[in-house]
Amino acid sequence: MLTSRGTTEDITPVAYRMKYKIEISLRDGVKDIESESIFKTANGNDMLGNGKLQSLRMGKWFVVECDDDYDIEILCAKLLANTVIENYKIEKIY
Repeated sequence: MLTSRGTTEDITPVAYRMKYKIEISLRDGVKDIESESIFKTANGNDMLGNGKLQSLRMGKWFVVECDDDYDIEILCAKLLANTVIENYKIEKIY
């Protein structure tokens, strides 16, 4: 496209962007040693819990922005989560 200054601009269409939050957690039945250690330490400490914590589980999450035609399922299943021991949940933000 020719601009008012006589130069050309790239008019390549911009892909629509999507944003997702991906939560990853251990599957039921998978031993979560790190969470158990934190739970026991907190519940055994007067300042951190003193027996008042009922449960504690760890996980991780990612925020991913991508083109609208990107296959977010494949990213989760093949790279972000170890599907043998982890579940993942995809939440569309926009």
